[in-house]
Amino acid sequence: MSGVIARELFEVAFSGHWNETAAARLKEDVARADRMGMRGDVFAKAGDSNLAAYNSLYGLGCRSPVWDQYGSLEQTMLRYRKTELPAGEGPAGQAPPAAKRTPWNSFSRASAAARSGIIADQVLLPSGRYDGPDSPTTWKPDPDCPPEESMLSFEIRLTQPRYVFVNFGTNGASYGMTSEQTAEDAGRVIDEIKRLGPVPVVFTIPPQLDYGDKQGRWVFARETSEWIKRVAERARVPLFDQWGVLADERLINHGMIEFDQGFFDGFHLETPGGFRARNALRKSVDFRPPALLYGAPLRNLLLLQTLATMDAAVEPGP
Repeated sequence: MSGVIARELFEVAFSGHWNETAAARLKEDVARADRMGMRGDVFAKAGDSNLAAYNSLYGLGCRSPVWDQYGSLEQTMLRYRKTELPAGEGPAGQAPPAAKRTPWNSFSRASAAARSGIIADQVLLPSGRYDGPDSPTTWKPDPDCPPEESMLSFEIRLTQPRYVFVNFGTNGASYGMTSEQTAEDAGRVIDEIKRLGPVPVVFTIPPQLDYGDKQGRWVFARETSEWIKRVAERARVPLFDQWGVLADERLINHGMIEFDQGFFDGFHLETPGGFRARNALRKSVDFRPPALLYGAPLRNLLLLQTLATMDAAVEPGP
């Protein structure tokens, strides 16, 4: 993938939704977040497996990226590495073990509010409600989260982030929800994040590929993403359109995993060499053109560019 294409995809993901009005609104929201005690060199993650997974952001906190032509982003990475955070306990088989992702920071912390197999409402309810297989996939809350507190509230109280990346919606259809219901579910998380202080940065969801008896997933993901765009516009918060990026046919399999352990996947982001490979963390931060044809390193790069753009708007240089 050439630098030209990568620039095109950043416009699709973020900069195409960004203008002077959005920048001015962000400055106001950040000023409010800072007054509420949020920290300018910390962000948090709230989402499902597409934000909790092994190849999602962790490598930026604990591995050395292959920058290629993107070395100017190293300062942004270092900014969000410098504040040490608790390791967090990630979903088993999804997040890297704590010892493999040191040092622990905004990138490499396993967020209590990012779990596999969940929908947005589940991070808003007391975490004690969830302890086992009460959803299409078995998951458990972070054991450090008090049972009477929501996972979202706990994560924000613990880390005090200026921004929260919000990626919910992957599992809506599995819970029998429509695209509109899935987006409105995410909207409640957005409202709660704003109430607690940080600025939400809202993701549309990745494509979901049709295969065999798994039909209708592409349409669900596309329509859910359109509804999420409306929710983000209504909430007046920054938007990261990963659907628009990963729907691009120039990517390998739309950047998604095809088969995982013999089963068709089609809705999680892939890494060069495989999501479960021993070197997946390192490969997830390879920003050379061939690697950027895969969803995980491409999104990691675009999110780093998004952080750099927001930071420049809030704290312009000389």
